[in-house]
Amino acid sequence: MEPWETGWEVGFPASSPDELLLALVVRDLVHGASFDVEAVEDGTELALDFLAGDELQDQTYQLLLSAEIAGTENREMVQAFTEQMLEDLVAEAEELVAQRQELGSRSSAELVFQSVPEDQERWDLVAPDWLAPDGAEVPFGFRSFDAKSGEAWPANEVLDAHGRVVLVPVGDEILVFGIPAPEGWGEEEEGDGLPVHPGTDQPDPDPEPDPDPDPDD
Repeated sequence: MEPWETGWEVGFPASSPDELLLALVVRDLVHGASFDVEAVEDGTELALDFLAGDELQDQTYQLLLSAEIAGTENREMVQAFTEQMLEDLVAEAEELVAQRQELGSRSSAELVFQSVPEDQERWDLVAPDWLAPDGAEVPFGFRSFDAKSGEAWPANEVLDAHGRVVLVPVGDEILVFGIPAPEGWGEEEEGDGLPVHPGTDQPDPDPEPDPDPDPDD
């Protein structure tokens, strides 16, 4: 069975810095996530690999979620798993955001965003895709720099002191928050087997994944 791809757009409210911060942390959690899943119903084993991008539409943050699926063609199963995954990640993001530290702010006029080579990428820096310069690899292939000095901002020392550093653009300012690293990040998984998914004997899923924020079709 050949792998296949699908995608979703999930809307999160973004009318305040805290709402946008939460949405960006959810994106960070889901981007690059991989799952091996076993359906209780028939023992089907499937693999799901997720990527995430984003865009801002008025006061709504659009999480642009895509997935490559192998092992099943059952779209209802994939839909149900994705909805549950997003619900769990929103809850995890809320816990991380509750521990945030304000690390300062800068006027966006004082900064420039530039592409960086792979060996200078920082996976612990979270910034929305719309801040990236043309041609940059997202989400990790660009950083913000002081427009006058050319020094990276936030500095590497700031990134090293926090699990994640999140850039939150609000009006003409860039706010910076530090949060803990996600639980288990950077550690080897030592699971005893595949996660168990209940299969398709569940209520019909919604057309789009439905975490706490309402999806925007």
